[in-house]
Amino acid sequence: MINWDTSSFLTNVTHVDGRNAPKLMILKPIFSEFGFMKIRLEVMIKYVLHVSKKIGKLNLSTSDKDHMLKIYTDLTIDHAKRVKKYEKVVNHDLKALELFFISSLKRSHLFRLIPYVNLGIGSEDINTIAIAMQLNKSRGEVLLPLFKEIVFSLTKLANSEKDITMIARTHGQPANITTFGKEVASTLLRLCDEIEIFQHSALDAKCSGEVGSFQAQFAVNPIVDWIAITDSFIRSFGLHPNHGATQITPYDSMVRYLQSVQRINTILLDFAKNMWLYVLLGYLKVKKISSEVGSAGMPHKVNPIYFEGAEGGFIMANGIIETLARTLMINRLDRDFSDSTIRRNMVMPIALSVLSYQSIIEALKRIAIDHDAMKKDIEKHQEVWIETIKVYAITHGIPDAYEILKKKTRGMVMTVQDLVDLIEIFPLTKNQKKECLSFCGKQVNPYPTKIVEEALRKAKKLMSL
Repeated sequence: MINWDTSSFLTNVTHVDGRNAPKLMILKPIFSEFGFMKIRLEVMIKYVLHVSKKIGKLNLSTSDKDHMLKIYTDLTIDHAKRVKKYEKVVNHDLKALELFFISSLKRSHLFRLIPYVNLGIGSEDINTIAIAMQLNKSRGEVLLPLFKEIVFSLTKLANSEKDITMIARTHGQPANITTFGKEVASTLLRLCDEIEIFQHSALDAKCSGEVGSFQAQFAVNPIVDWIAITDSFIRSFGLHPNHGATQITPYDSMVRYLQSVQRINTILLDFAKNMWLYVLLGYLKVKKISSEVGSAGMPHKVNPIYFEGAEGGFIMANGIIETLARTLMINRLDRDFSDSTIRRNMVMPIALSVLSYQSIIEALKRIAIDHDAMKKDIEKHQEVWIETIKVYAITHGIPDAYEILKKKTRGMVMTVQDLVDLIEIFPLTKNQKKECLSFCGKQVNPYPTKIVEEALRKAKKLMSL
């Protein structure tokens, strides 16, 4: 008989806490119920220390401060279970945590600090700081390290392939010439720009009372500057004070943060799709792992499943972010409770994104570039040099070169000999014809390499931060 109450990867409902739970352990200290409880308790304790000094003029000893901080640093699962018992009685998670905190003070010599617990502030003053801390922690401890690992992998790939020419396709058709390194560098440049925006995205918080008007704090002490006092408290967590708050902090900064993640995801989604297509074209091979199978029924299969898995995760993550962005920024009057339910899903797009970042990293470890396939494809499609011939002819006194080439080449697949014969129709000197042909593969275009080098410089700067 299965005990469904027992926590297990095998019995959890979603794949985030089920089959993929081992890959997401790094998120548990931040976003689990226990993790959130611990962060909120940290905010409550530090608020007591801050207000008791600023308002109560209490000068606690270092040992007293350490004792206070240990209440949250030493929090255990058993302590968390006690909080949940309080919650069953009062039916309010933050009030339950407050009761636990007060009970801890009652059992110590610091009971005189009890009046300062949540003095003049409401649940959302604690929550708003704690949620912003969750996002800050996930950025610094989880997301940015993964981004830098992806950037490092793309840097290596772009650099090693910067001189490897291949066909560039527009509308899926052979169009012109590029290098594989330059195509990777295009993603790398976009990614570095957006990561820079993401890492500098400020997160807002409030500590201004139940409806953001400092009414209760004013009653505590009408003389002091509560904005200055609470601003310094909020900034101590690396957050930005928001004075336009109601009962909640407007979710604008959270949405900006998530939408930056969404843009990063979309850049990598585009990359994953392109890499999948390069596998289809034969430019990339997926390395075989001898112990693995690619299909339950087809023994020969070696599939680009990590690019595909990343693609699916990015689509789901971005869909949830769109919902969060569309709903969280709207709240009735000074607050309705819909935001609380919605924001509890904030971890989902982060978790799904993390899984996709991990898949991209793994996918890049499993690819091998088939240079021969790229070379043969160029040899088979010499029509990709037509634009080169066109501009050469125009700049050497043949203004109707486009129309001539259109009539001769549109829709054709051309060989090297076709290209030689094509150049012969133009009234160019022998040396000019030779030079024109040299631009069709013999003279190395330096600009793709310059683009790669630009991307490498930007990536190096990012990884050093």
